[in-house]
Amino acid sequence: MARAFIGTTECQVTVDKDLGDSWAVAVVPPPPSRKGERSLAPLVVKLQGEDKEKITKGALEILQQRGQIDRFEL
Repeated sequence: MARAFIGTTECQVTVDKDLGDSWAVAVVPPPPSRKGERSLAPLVVKLQGEDKEKITKGALEILQQRGQIDRFEL
């Protein structure tokens, strides 16, 4: 299971197949731990391909290059 990190916050990574050979890879931050904190919106990248592992790695690399996540683990 892939994990992504925004700062020190660990986020869940989901990979869902769309129509045809399109995939949606989402980095989903955890809900706020304290009342009044803002929740972070999921980060979504859509890619085309047949290999789920390559799609996952590619999407997480894109998010890291954009500076939206700090690191990831596969």
